[in-house]
Amino acid sequence: MKENIIGMALLSGISLSAAAHNNHELASTHSLASPEHALSTYQLAFSSDLQKAQYLTRYHDAVLDVKDNYLVLMLNQAQFAELQGNGALIFSRAQSNVLPNGAPIINSPVTSRNQSAGQISGIPNFPCYPTLAETQQIAQTLAQTYPDFVELKHIGPSWEKSQGLGGHDLTVLVLKNKKKNKWRKRPALYMQGALHAREYTPGAITLKFAKYLLENRETNADINWIMDQREIHILLIANPDGRVLAEQGQLWRKNTNTAYCALDDTMRGVDLNRNFDFAWAAPTGGSTDEQCATTYHGPTAASEPETQAIQAYLKGLFKDRRGDLLSDPAPLNTQGVFLDLHSYSRYVMWPWSSELTSSPNAEQLSMMGHRMAAYNGYLAFQTNKVFNAGGSAEGYAYGQLGVASFSFELGNTFFESCANFEGEIFPNNLNALIYAAKVAKRPYKMPAGPQIDDLRLQGAGSEAIPAGTPVQIIATVADDLFGRSLNGQLPPSEAIQKVELTIKRKGKRAKKRILLPAADGVFDNVYESLNYTLDTHRWRQGRYTLTFRAQDANGQWGPKYAKFLTIDNGAVPGSVAPVADFVADCRRGVCGFDGSVTQDDRNALTYRWVLAGERFFGVFHGEQVEIDYHLAGNYQLTLRVEDSHGYRDTKTVQLALDGIRPPVAQFSYQCSGLTCEFDSSASTDPDGEIVERLWRMGESATYLPGAKKATHTFNAPGEYLISLVVIDNDNEFHEVWQNITVTENK
Repeated sequence: MKENIIGMALLSGISLSAAAHNNHELASTHSLASPEHALSTYQLAFSSDLQKAQYLTRYHDAVLDVKDNYLVLMLNQAQFAELQGNGALIFSRAQSNVLPNGAPIINSPVTSRNQSAGQISGIPNFPCYPTLAETQQIAQTLAQTYPDFVELKHIGPSWEKSQGLGGHDLTVLVLKNKKKNKWRKRPALYMQGALHAREYTPGAITLKFAKYLLENRETNADINWIMDQREIHILLIANPDGRVLAEQGQLWRKNTNTAYCALDDTMRGVDLNRNFDFAWAAPTGGSTDEQCATTYHGPTAASEPETQAIQAYLKGLFKDRRGDLLSDPAPLNTQGVFLDLHSYSRYVMWPWSSELTSSPNAEQLSMMGHRMAAYNGYLAFQTNKVFNAGGSAEGYAYGQLGVASFSFELGNTFFESCANFEGEIFPNNLNALIYAAKVAKRPYKMPAGPQIDDLRLQGAGSEAIPAGTPVQIIATVADDLFGRSLNGQLPPSEAIQKVELTIKRKGKRAKKRILLPAADGVFDNVYESLNYTLDTHRWRQGRYTLTFRAQDANGQWGPKYAKFLTIDNGAVPGSVAPVADFVADCRRGVCGFDGSVTQDDRNALTYRWVLAGERFFGVFHGEQVEIDYHLAGNYQLTLRVEDSHGYRDTKTVQLALDGIRPPVAQFSYQCSGLTCEFDSSASTDPDGEIVERLWRMGESATYLPGAKKATHTFNAPGEYLISLVVIDNDNEFHEVWQNITVTENK
């Protein structure tokens, strides 16, 4: 086992080593009768990405929903008092859409939008998420339908199967061109989902990604060369026994091993993402010896059959390229990428997850992590900046084998709505997964090179065209295309130096290379545009592959991007651009947008929607989307449509949308000596009523809940910061502050 370093981390003055105990207390006390352990629903406000991440880390098991400036979570009285005592803005919430065991209430707004009359497939109330049994059946069907590209591997048993109690196999779906690579091993992308059973989205995205690759292999040139030049290994459901329980609405995280937590069968099992044989049970590892805790790491490293199966498979798939010391980096020519998909929080993370130091490949991992975050719009950071997870799968893949390893935290909840999964989570993460497959040959080098974004062949698109049809190559080339960074520091970028186009006709060996010019005539910036007209007059009939790549001023090439172009002299060229249009069906806080009224001479359109407001930004895909924007206000909606010939149109409108309107806090005061009277009668709520007020007096944060008027006697003269929080009947809030001077004089 490779060396482990012990460290200590603090979170907002609260030791993270206590988090495991608190999570256990939260998760298990629903069965306890004592009032101090009873759970209540609270809102916990955050003021920054870092504070949000810290709260999500510590109270991950408690969170019911994530909004733009607060979390909804279930805590006991002691946890509430601790947060309040540390200065957090936290207050009681009137209602919840989730039961204490974590299952959605069937009549809640979240589940009602997912309900399908006569639902015959998928997890109950979530038809977009296949059950474990359906996932296994779909995998079998894919193997039968695409025998030259799919192989199913059963890599080991679940705990229940290892004990002869039924159970399941851990199944890996391997995608590759078996005929072309019969005797050749290609660089591999390995990904897994649902290591934590209750996380619906990761298990669904692994299967949907596999289907996308197979179904688009013949029409999408990027997918075609990925299937030829890479191996994609997908562990569809990494915790199958636990997943079965989660599908029944239980907030199940661990495997189902009955050897642990004899006092409470509902809390049995091991947290598989703390059980791997690297930094196992590390003091800074965010795990515990308490068997009933949600982060119980098991009695020994890799004690569980699921963990053993995954480790054995990774050892067979990837070479060990890292030394025994934590300071030993993996060589820059190391191949392969490991992705562990979880939910929720909208993060892209990389090792270390258990050490206080940066990993020896931190610079390279940060570069690739920020590149992937540019595609899915997530926040990028090294895992240990927020999460402590010794014995994690991500830590094992990098720590033991040197593989470039990342964890994605998808979406905002364990029970992500189907509308959001289909319209936002899958399409935005799809390009991040494709990027990971592309750079798997050199993940420590290739991401340092430029990306080619928004590439299209206007005039051809995905359609066949006759020779002589002008084709306009339009794209942006960027060396500074990164997602947001938790610490605000982005990786370095360089000016673009050149862009190369390679043209090859199917069935022919000859290739033609062209250096494409910048749209403004010179490459001298980190961000450049391409607008080049391709002359096809002398092109023969057939399908051509156009492959693009870009190089920066340091001489580093980025990954390849490919498009098919088919010449057929019997084809009819397209020249009519679509006219983007939509209809909207909006109700309070939610809008459905339908782009089917867009005018075009062909049916094959793609749709991209961007909705932006003061406290909301989202990118969605599909002809019809449903967007939960929550708050009333002024928004800008942009619909971009593209037809099958690569022509586009964009429509942007300003929308005044109805929704929840937060209250407005105001207060006045007057003092007589050390005693001051505060009056919040001027506070208002535009769409309801104020149901609660919370006064915070001075730096010591003495709380005075409830009344419109409050009286407080200070201990000594001085300057004091006074805060008023007003909460309305929609659980929205507003806080205002005033500095006051208190004297002894009357």
